[in-house]
Amino acid sequence: MPNPLTLFPATNGYRRQLFDGRAVSVYYDHHPSNEWAEHTREEEQISAVLDGAVGIIKWKPPDGDWRERKIQGPTAWLIPAGTPHALICPDQAEMVTLFIKPSFASEIAVREKPEVTVEALAYLVGRDALIGQLSTAFRRLCRGQSDPNALYVESIGTVFGTHLLRGLTDGGTAPGQRIGLPSESLQRVTGFIETHIGDHLDLALLGRIAGFSPSHFGRLFKTSVGLTPHEYVMRRRVAKAEELLQHSDKKEIEIALRCGFSDDTLMARWFRRVLNCRPSDVRTQRLR
Repeated sequence: MPNPLTLFPATNGYRRQLFDGRAVSVYYDHHPSNEWAEHTREEEQISAVLDGAVGIIKWKPPDGDWRERKIQGPTAWLIPAGTPHALICPDQAEMVTLFIKPSFASEIAVREKPEVTVEALAYLVGRDALIGQLSTAFRRLCRGQSDPNALYVESIGTVFGTHLLRGLTDGGTAPGQRIGLPSESLQRVTGFIETHIGDHLDLALLGRIAGFSPSHFGRLFKTSVGLTPHEYVMRRRVAKAEELLQHSDKKEIEIALRCGFSDDTLMARWFRRVLNCRPSDVRTQRLR
């Protein structure tokens, strides 16, 4: 039997248990300020800050000097196995870390030799809606809004790790490669979308929130996220509506209006486009 995975010591310790899985091990928490000194792991490591917290990651490439990058959530990053790295989170943060066994990672990673990769969660969610849904599930766990069950955490952690690893190794950018919205602007506008999902959100308003003219904002947002602002908003509305269908008994028209759709017909059209199903299918699946 292999030795069980252990957590590297942190300045302020850990408040929750590690879920040691067969392919993907999971740790999540609403961390207080914390710091992890230089360390190396045998597993591929993906971490995701789910709120707007800031931090600094440091790493040493195989053939180079130490590098560092400031991050601002929501964001995710990949640290390849065997890479010395460190992390500083000066403030509290909702964070999930996934330790992926190399044998499993080699089957799902798109790039054969991944490098340290940092990506805004908004970009990853825009390309893969399931990442957004799983981020929401882990956010509830971090906040203590869901009861942790080992099998449940391992299951969603494995799916989350699989989709994040694919996203980060297929179009994910090594630090500094792609130029789009500044991370602070992207975080501000995607946060605004989440908290105003039921409101009218046009290009002029979102551009103003980000600090750019509408046309310039639209171009930069698509570069950062891979979707136009309109399509990103509609996909987030679908995700919110799906969550309400799964966890409430509200009528479809109520959910549609609450999530910013003009009516349930438009909501159904976007469900077919994004999820390839009807809203009623989501609710039927819940009741099985």
